[in-house]
Amino acid sequence: MMKENIWHGFRVQITKKKVKNANLRIKPEEPDVIHISIPYSMTYDEVNKILEQPRILRWAENYQKKVSEPPTAPHMQNEERLKYAAYYRKHLKEVLPKMFQKWEKRLGVTCNKVTIRDTRSQWGSCGIRTKNISISLWLGAFPEPCIEYVVVHELAHLLEAGHNARFYGILDQYYPQWRSCREQLKKGLV
Repeated sequence: MMKENIWHGFRVQITKKKVKNANLRIKPEEPDVIHISIPYSMTYDEVNKILEQPRILRWAENYQKKVSEPPTAPHMQNEERLKYAAYYRKHLKEVLPKMFQKWEKRLGVTCNKVTIRDTRSQWGSCGIRTKNISISLWLGAFPEPCIEYVVVHELAHLLEAGHNARFYGILDQYYPQWRSCREQLKKGLV
């Protein structure tokens, strides 16, 4: 059973499922659609209350901004984009194993799996429970210190899940130049 409505310019698709809590997600291929799964016991009015939380609107708008353009060269034609993607993937496959080996040892953590994906919304992600780390292939366009920063950032999540004082303390201790790398990634390629 699905219900659809419009909220702040987003299409909202609400599906009742066998879940415990409301789950919101936006797919990169549909940045203007919010998919919500809710328990059978939840009412649609309760969903509206969830949507009216200011943090939900900020989350949706920020996600939409992130996925609207890839991290690098947004105006590339498909053929050119594929060529660069292949190059960046090859480069990352060469540098990432050594970086992960180095930083897992220094931080005293181990990740189970590293994947390189064509992501547009973030440079890296870490599954805390699975210990799987995903790296954006577009990170391969940046200098190695920036790549290394993302590796350290994601591995640090295995010590501290959130972005809090302890997490940033770990980055300060182990990779003090992280702020300049983060700024360079925010600016993108010039």
